[in-house]
Amino acid sequence: MSMIEGVSYIDLIGYFGGGITLLSISLKTMIPLRVGAVCGNLGFITFGFLAGSYPTLILHALLLPLNGFRLVQMIRLVREIREASSENNLDPLLPYMTLKKEKAGTVLFSKGDESDRMIVIKSGTIVLEEIGVRCGAGDILGEIAAFAPESRRTCTAVCETNCELHTLSNDALIQLYYQNPRFGMFLIRIIVRRLLDNWQAADERAKALLV
Repeated sequence: MSMIEGVSYIDLIGYFGGGITLLSISLKTMIPLRVGAVCGNLGFITFGFLAGSYPTLILHALLLPLNGFRLVQMIRLVREIREASSENNLDPLLPYMTLKKEKAGTVLFSKGDESDRMIVIKSGTIVLEEIGVRCGAGDILGEIAAFAPESRRTCTAVCETNCELHTLSNDALIQLYYQNPRFGMFLIRIIVRRLLDNWQAADERAKALLV
């Protein structure tokens, strides 16, 4: 009699559940890991029921909805990140921000200052003096400095007109970056766009000097 012939189909189900569980643990990404865990739970539930091993049955009957819930969470997370890649709406963030009014001529921050907040302009115009750029409603300031190694402002920002500003402290900014994938993706896109705009502006200035 071969070894396989001496193993019952119930034991084979148990070995299958164990093998799937071990395989899922070895995976590096969360969604395949959770899928493997769910399949392993189903295998052990079947084994526990057929073999009369009720501790095994109860354990995996409890783990199955937990792994299923985590799997749904991860799928939703990936979907939110994909949706965020095509959205620029920060309205859900506004309840976490403070609305402030500043008069024309107010210096919001100077080049070299330590960054302490991100600013979203609700109304008015702000001038970035060193690069001669005017920012208006909907523009964001301070998102790069919050993640810079020394957290220093790269420009001086002055209110050209009376302004209404939504502000968010750096501590809250970092927390939301890690907690909200939609905000994190939006912020990354804003930073990359700003860097590309700065690079394009520098390239145009260099070409103008060569003419």
